Amino acid sequence: MELLARRWTGLILTSLMEKSARFSEIGVAVDGISDRMLSQRLVELEDIGMIQRKVDATQRPVLVEYSSTQMARELAPVFDALQGWAEKWMPVQVED
Repeated sequence: MELLARRWTGLILTSLMEKSARFSEIGVAVDGISDRMLSQRLVELEDIGMIQRKVDATQRPVLVEYSSTQMARELAPVFDALQGWAEKWMPVQVED
């Protein structure tokens, strides 16, 4: 729970629920995260088995993609419930 409660972790995991993504694609999906923090969270999530890192060295430049594991995908209903709760109870922030 400690890792899942850390800032950005949920957004990173939800960005990988549907498809694999490169580092830069995850960074775009998780608006506001720094490269350093994204790198740190990806390592933590990989270490506990929630994401996997796939390296294709036959590509130039080397292609590195991240994807969710079954462990992470089983959290999808939890994230869906949190999203539903947020939509019901949290006011929408409108930017000027």
